Order: sequence, then structure tokens, then C-alpha cells
Amino acid sequence: MSRRPSALLRLTPLLVAALACSTFLPPATPAPAPSPAPAATHTPAALGASPTPPSAATLAPAATREPEAAASPPALVIHPGPQYYAGDVLSLAVTADPAWERAQVSLHLGGADGPVIVSGEFGAFGIGGRPQATFWWAWDTAGLAGEQTLTVVVTPPAGPGSAAAPGVFSQSVTLLPADQRPAPEAQARWAEARSACCVFHYLTGTAAARDIDLIRAQADQAFARVEQTLGVRQRGRVAFTLLSRLLGHGGFASDEIYLTYIDRNPAGLDLQTVFVHEGTHILDRQIADQRPTFITEGLAVFVAGGHYYPEDLDQRAAALLALDRYLPLAELARAFYPAQHEIGYLEAGAFVKYLVDTYGWERFRAMLAAFEPADDEAALLAAGLRAEYGRTLEELEAEWLAHLRAQPVDPDQVTHLRLTIALFDALRQYQLQDDPAAHFLSAWLPDGPEARRRGLVADFVRSPRAPENVALEAMLAAAEQALARRDFDLAERLINSVNGVLAAGNLFFDPLAARYLRVVTDLAARGYEAQTIDLAGPAPRAAAIRQWPILEDVPLYNSGQ
Repeated sequence: MSRRPSALLRLTPLLVAALACSTFLPPATPAPAPSPAPAATHTPAALGASPTPPSAATLAPAATREPEAAASPPALVIHPGPQYYAGDVLSLAVTADPAWERAQVSLHLGGADGPVIVSGEFGAFGIGGRPQATFWWAWDTAGLAGEQTLTVVVTPPAGPGSAAAPGVFSQSVTLLPADQRPAPEAQARWAEARSACCVFHYLTGTAAARDIDLIRAQADQAFARVEQTLGVRQRGRVAFTLLSRLLGHGGFASDEIYLTYIDRNPAGLDLQTVFVHEGTHILDRQIADQRPTFITEGLAVFVAGGHYYPEDLDQRAAALLALDRYLPLAELARAFYPAQHEIGYLEAGAFVKYLVDTYGWERFRAMLAAFEPADDEAALLAAGLRAEYGRTLEELEAEWLAHLRAQPVDPDQVTHLRLTIALFDALRQYQLQDDPAAHFLSAWLPDGPEARRRGLVADFVRSPRAPENVALEAMLAAAEQALARRDFDLAERLINSVNGVLAAGNLFFDPLAARYLRVVTDLAARGYEAQTIDLAGPAPRAAAIRQWPILEDVPLYNSGQ
């Protein structure tokens, strides 16, 4: 099965095998950059964010929570990180557990009696709805340098039922010299490009800037496809903010679409698929304002013909049954985003496909336009199905499951799906441990139009870039591309190796992981940042950047040590 259109050729195949020695060195004079053709790892990451606007402090509403018996203390998180530079305009977030909801918080420069930077109260943040006091771009560090102290003062709400106690705590922040900002951030400025369907806002000096013509062409093809499938006409150009760092699975749709486009992409996928998916989220609003998340995401997967790439949704869902990982539809509809991501999207897309294949597009479209408010998302789905199809959710689910059980089970599909789930679980664990601002349930996704108005770029490009981070991301990207080739043994070894590093607190004891880390550090010593690494075959290679955003093909040689 082809995972990508011919326009998305890989610059280097990411085959990895265990080699006898652990050190690879690039030649003193690297091979010239290949002709301009995007690697698949340039393409945006996997989908899965709520289509609610990211400009608000919450990406999705959270259910009301009862206070817990005891409250853990709040914590201060500063965005973007993990490094901070003099002149940054930083956002401040005070996170806590549910007992702190409705508490008041103020942040001071220096001690508690120092000047107030900002104040407010806790609310629900992100798809996960965690309690957080969120202050976008609240601290302008112009004129400051070196170590600074921030003090947080928290006052819990009055009245019974609160387990929180008043608190004051301080945190030191080091502002590095402004001229130490790394590339591509140091040279990034907002730029704009237009196509027939869309307007793209991107950062100069990044992979998106380098490949903007490809991005425009792929988007136009995708939106034409969405228009034809949904039977609607686009109303004006759709705005995209192209992210030069991975957030969540890489795609978020609100009034405009936020899309990751990077070279070292642990969640790489087909560019056409992601444009169709997110374009569906925009254009289906012309059919209905209200519909269950299960149907919204399922329709996007169905129209795109797959989740991360084109795939046979019937065979894929049948493989899910063979893995015994199936989630009952009422349970999934009730809490779609917290469910296991790959399973949820697959089931939603395959169920929508079954309804359309069995009963026709017109009936499905009629249901899509007729949803009415209900007590919860499962009830909303069930009522819509009964109104249009005259059957309960359980009856239609039983029909669909019988259809799936009649499909021949493809062992390759079963293995591929098992490893896909494992790969993205490993990626999310990496984000939780090393880059929590990127985790999809609480992704730090600022308001693109406001950032452009103020000329702020750091939130859209800055991310952890220590050698350990680069190595882990390169391993995850290599596992994804091994899956694309159906090299299951290699993909599983890479996933297990990443999990071993994470479990050990980013210690690279595993020999395969140690080889990746050594390549990353050897390349860095010669001024390169590794993007993709291929250690297999007779000619190990890396795709790396020395002058942003030029991607060079760098041969690697065994030093014999």
C-alpha cells in the first residue's frame, strides 16, 4: 500500500539495523544537498485536536469536577521553553489539581511584595480540561537578563468543599543572552503565501518556508477533494498557521488551521491526508453547527480515506477486533479525546464509512445536519442515528461489527496496527516526559493572528533540542518510516528502544539508542542538527541541517571504535 503521493518522496530511507560498532562520523566535506524534493518527514504530524478555537484558554470544555480530599500544590510553567532568552515575551501558566478550581492567583516579579506581572483565576485548560490559570504573553522580559525570581500567590475560593490552602511559592528563571537563540528561531519572521484555497502564515528560515510551493499545491488539491465529497463550496480562503515544532499530533482546526511542518517529525504522515482531514473540519460546518465529536472526527477520517495516510478502513477496523482493542461506541462517543487516540479515530472513520457505504451519502448528510442538543455526546449520537436510520446505536453497532467480522483478517494489518498504536503511545509518553507543552491533551497553542500582529515567533518554533531529544525524535521518525515499509521487526525494536530510554529517565543504555545518540552528537560537533538518521544497509546516512533550512544528505562512516 502506498502511504504517500509521488510528490512526497523521501530524501533518505530510514532503515535501521543493529551494527557492530556505535560510532559513525560524517565526512569533513558533506555531500551536496539533494535536488529540492521534500522528505516525508517534512509533512505535518498526526491529527487529533478539538476543532474549538485555540485562541481561548481552553481547547475543549471539561466536565465539572468535585474537589478532592487533598490538593497538591500548584506549579508554575513558563512558555515557550525549555530555554528562555532576554527579550522574550513569555506566557505564564499555574497548573494545579481540581481542588484549586476557582482559586485566585497573582504572579510577582521578585518576592510576594514585588510588582504584579499578572493576576487572574483558575479555569479548565486544554482537551484534558486540567485546572490552570493561564496568562498569554504576560511577561515581557525586555531590559532583563540573567537570573530572575517569579513569585506565585494563590488564594483558594472561600466556602466549604475546597481542599486547597493559601500558598506562596517562588521560582527562579534564567534569561539567556538574546544572541544565543538557536536557528531557525533566531532568523524566523512571519511571512505569508496564498493559493487558490488558502492563505499560509509561516516562519522564514524553516522547512515550511523552503517547501511552501509544495504545501500550496497539496492544499489546493485537498480542498477541491473535500468540496467534491461534501457537496459544498468553500467560502473564501482558509487561513493556516504552519507550526515549526510538533504540537499534539500536529493538526488543530479552529477558525484557522494549525499544522506542524518540520523535517524531524516523530509523527510524520501523508501531507494530502492531513490537508483533507483538516479541510473537512472547516467545510463541514456549512452542513451542521452541532454534531458529536465522534462523527466530526469520523467524517474527517472517512473523507481523507485514512487517519495518518490512505488505508483500508474496513480491514483496519477488522484488525482492531483481532487485537481485542475495540472500544464500545457509546463509551467512545462519551469521551472521545481521552480515549486511545489511534483506536478512537479508526473506529469513528470506519463506522462513518459503513453508514455511507450501506445507507448512502444523502442519508448520512441528512443526519449530519439534524443533530439536536442532548445530555452528553453518546446521547447526541444515539438520537441522531435513531432519527435518520430508525435504529438504536447498539443495533447499528451490532450490524457494523458483523460486517467487520466478515472481513478477511490480514496478519500484516494486525501487526501494523499494533505497532502504530505502540508508536504513538511512545510519542505521547516522550511528550509527557520531555515536552509536556506538546502533549495533545494540554498542548500550548497560542493565538496565531495575535502572534503575527505582535511579531512573536518563539511559541511556534522553540522546543527541546538537547542531543537526547534529537536522538529520541529521530528514532521515533525512523520507526514510523519502518512501518511505512512494513519492516515490522525494525519498527518494534526502535519503539522498544525508545520506551527503554524513557523508562530509564533518558539514559541511553540500550545499544541501538546509544548509536543514535552518538550519531547526533558527532553531527553536532561538526555544526549539524540531525533530522533523520538511517543506520542500515551498506551506506549509513543522515539528513541534517547546518545552514537553515537547507537539508543536506550526509554520509556516515564507521570509525571502527
